[in-house]
Amino acid sequence: NSNALKSVITDDVQRINEKYVARIDLQNVANLIFISNNYCPVKIEATDRRYLIHQAIKQVDFYDNLLTFFLKRDISQANLQVIPMTEAKKDIQKVSKTPAENFVVKYLKQLKQGLECNLAVEYKPKELIEFQFKAQLKAICDYERKNAPKSNCTKNIGYYKLKPGLVQDYESMKDEENEINDDDDDEEENYTNLKIIPNKQNGDIINQ
Repeated sequence: NSNALKSVITDDVQRINEKYVARIDLQNVANLIFISNNYCPVKIEATDRRYLIHQAIKQVDFYDNLLTFFLKRDISQANLQVIPMTEAKKDIQKVSKTPAENFVVKYLKQLKQGLECNLAVEYKPKELIEFQFKAQLKAICDYERKNAPKSNCTKNIGYYKLKPGLVQDYESMKDEENEINDDDDDEEENYTNLKIIPNKQNGDIINQ
């Protein structure tokens, strides 16, 4: 369970629940190393700050020397708050992306400026029901209410806006996707002139 692992990795206190005795809370001093031959052993979110992923070269004595390597390695000058990004981690993140995360990458320009909630729901990923989609977006976007652009309507409209702390992560994901698709179009577009195209039609956005 990926959410359970998050707690084990980052929480300062862990609850110990042994059978037939009272539960107790203890300081979490665990340091974890996972070894797997599975291509995607754990789900890693696009905004992850917990995992360092390394693809090891297959060697006969690899496991015999692994603990010695970590015990002797000097990390006194390392900034443990900055987790290096590796190609292996990027690969796992790509296959771990939720439908909502794919939606954010697809409509990144609009969500950075503010996308009307009703439009987001209308063009949500087909595999998600509305409740699931909104629940996943809640962790990625802030909800705002403001007047519609170029409108005399006094009623506020709900908007989803990508959380500021996640912009850089999703811009990196978008850049990688563009490289894969040989997409060299970096031109910025104004949200007020954009309209989302339904999934059944070709293209993502057009100018009105």
